[in-house]
Amino acid sequence: MFHSWILSLWRTVVPTLVGGALGWLALRGVTVEGVSAEEISAGAVALGTSLYYGVFRALEQRWPALGVLLGSTKAPTYEQHHIDRSP
Repeated sequence: MFHSWILSLWRTVVPTLVGGALGWLALRGVTVEGVSAEEISAGAVALGTSLYYGVFRALEQRWPALGVLLGSTKAPTYEQHHIDRSP
């Protein structure tokens, strides 16, 4: 269980770091009147992270080895707990 939690965290951190780097690279020297650099950067990081994760998660379905670009080729597994709702 703990291993899956660490794995899921790692597979979130890697795309976030890549998205941050992509956002930073994409916005070098970009200015928009009335919008702060921090706001532009935050939007670019969110967009870069979402696109990176979405693309490589989809590609991983067809080519599992590409999971390494998300931080690990092993996807986390989660246990399902049955909830007894009887009175």
